[in-house]
Amino acid sequence: MSAETGFVAGTVLWFRQDAGKGVVKADDGRRFFFGGSAGVTDPAKGLRVLVRNRPSQGGEEATSNDVEMQLPGGVREYISLEPEPKKAPKKRAATRKTTSPKTTSSRTRKSGPKTGVVKREHRRGEALQRGIPVLHKLHGQGFVVLSTKTFARIRFMPSGEERSIPVGDLQVLDHG
Repeated sequence: MSAETGFVAGTVLWFRQDAGKGVVKADDGRRFFFGGSAGVTDPAKGLRVLVRNRPSQGGEEATSNDVEMQLPGGVREYISLEPEPKKAPKKRAATRKTTSPKTTSSRTRKSGPKTGVVKREHRRGEALQRGIPVLHKLHGQGFVVLSTKTFARIRFMPSGEERSIPVGDLQVLDHG
């Protein structure tokens, strides 16, 4: 900031030509709202300017339109304005109840089949039993995930990809 002039360097954040209003953000963080007659013709976003509040005359109150701008060194200089990153909301720390000690851990092992394995079972209306291995001439070996009388949902290995295949196109590998 120049002590004798009172101007501070800043950047035009936005200017609406139709309303004749805009905002300059000074390098020290202050924001100046200005009108179209602030002293710089056609202030565009990213324009570097010098800005100050006009000195009040006769004890008058300064308003938002009493801002004076000028180009530094008489030259139009622009900078790229990147949007300010949004601050991530603060996460609350987990609170623990200490009223009674727990006897069981919440991290106990779950019972049941491992991930990707379908438990063998036969349901009414199904053509193929769940979990049995099958072979498809195009997609290879897999096992039945779900079945109706006409279509079966097969998970093919090793990719883990699932497809719906007509039951007549499948060859059962193990029927035990």
